Amino acid sequence: MKKSFKFTLVASAILASGVIAAGTNLNKVQAKTYSRAVTKVAGSKNYAIYHNVSKNGPSGKFTSTKYFKHGQIQSKSYVSTKKGNFWDIYVDGRHIGWVSQNFFARNQISVAKDVSLVKNAAYSFNPKDAINYVTDGQGTAIDPNKVSVNHNSVSSAKSGSTKVNYSYGKAKASVNVTVRNNDNEANNVGNAVPKKGFKAVSAWKGGSKGSSRNWNAAHHYTSETSGNSFSNNGLTLKTRLFQPRFVSLGYGQAADKMGQVGVSPEGITVNGGIFTTSMYSNPNSDHAHLVSYNLNHIKSTTAAQNLTTMSWSTFKSYANNIKVSPYIKLGHGQSLGSSSKYIYVMANDNKYNNGPKSEEILQIRKSDMKINKIWTFRIAENRYIHNATFVGDNTMYALFHNGGYNKYEYWKLTRNGDEWDAEQVGATQGSFVSNGSPVQGFAYGNGNFYIGFNDNIFKVSENGTAKKHYKFNTRREIEGMSVSGSQLYVEFAQRAELTSGRI
Repeated sequence: MKKSFKFTLVASAILASGVIAAGTNLNKVQAKTYSRAVTKVAGSKNYAIYHNVSKNGPSGKFTSTKYFKHGQIQSKSYVSTKKGNFWDIYVDGRHIGWVSQNFFARNQISVAKDVSLVKNAAYSFNPKDAINYVTDGQGTAIDPNKVSVNHNSVSSAKSGSTKVNYSYGKAKASVNVTVRNNDNEANNVGNAVPKKGFKAVSAWKGGSKGSSRNWNAAHHYTSETSGNSFSNNGLTLKTRLFQPRFVSLGYGQAADKMGQVGVSPEGITVNGGIFTTSMYSNPNSDHAHLVSYNLNHIKSTTAAQNLTTMSWSTFKSYANNIKVSPYIKLGHGQSLGSSSKYIYVMANDNKYNNGPKSEEILQIRKSDMKINKIWTFRIAENRYIHNATFVGDNTMYALFHNGGYNKYEYWKLTRNGDEWDAEQVGATQGSFVSNGSPVQGFAYGNGNFYIGFNDNIFKVSENGTAKKHYKFNTRREIEGMSVSGSQLYVEFAQRAELTSGRI
């Protein structure tokens, strides 16, 4: 709920260093505040940021929005002045200062440029899955569910094209949703002979049973100060980056559902030094944020945890090398991959049992973290995929497992135009774990698959031959894996910790 009150903005004009600004004109000005912080969406132009604001306008320019355009921007209040509205913004959870409302993307709907569906009578596409963000006249992000569309769903039963129109107030957008004309694309048959597997091991089920040293109530979830090293069977995983608990305002700071970024990671990808992870505020949601860290610039393993308390100059550098996507449809968010320009997400429904539905692949621009294109694919009516990874722009590897088949299957999907052509490349007999613990990470590199369960990683050749089993004792969930060059990257939960080891 929004409310208004009068106050002297000198007291609120706090520098990023925490020092109250001096010499400010003590003009009182009417301010409007929000009981929950609202999410703001950056526009394309750069604007000055100020320490202070009065009824005459802003003063005390000290930095520019160019450092913060791809961060998570939030605000709890704004003021109307003779020079327009100015918002008091937070970026990645840290208080920054006052910026003109003209900085924000106002009355806009951002959607994917194109949507291409595999022909499948058992599936209809939800057009709202293509939304990046929607803003009102003040540049505040609006719940996508409030957007009007002229088609609530688009059937993929018949080939053809449908134009979907979106509207919210003055904001409008459209996208063409095309159903591809190939009946064979979604009906593949796998005939790879399964290779002998591993002896099944017991992996605990459910959430993490342990945590990093300080990720607990006894230590008040404070930052970690030293890294870890986990070794087994020739693989040593060392801490590369402890991530912030929140890349936004947190629980006690009343962020809206689109605003909170954290605390639960689900999947990761690393390519060219850019590490991207999906971050959920609610693990049962199918919408979340992607957060990318430029590891070429963020060298410290521990500093990123302290975005709100690090020095101003360090924060400005870090904020310039951390990007947060809008609140978008990511499905389970565990199946990620990336190329030099794009991030790829297989946005599956992890609660859907094996069945005939299609699945979405999102292509997301690294430059601005927005959905560029959406495809759907289906391997076969009895092969719904829960785990996948991407190698470059045109190749996806998928893992299929169902206890009734008593094997794991490995599928390679190659993109030709908009079609994703599937072939089974291998299979492994039996089960890797004995108690039904789900796969927590799936990666491909140098001709091998890496399959992660809680505290267990299995190395399997592309044809399904069992190679190595790595057993750790972290008691923490694995939340995604990725291969880049000679390095295997593994994400652990509680606290979110990226580790890497040579393979």
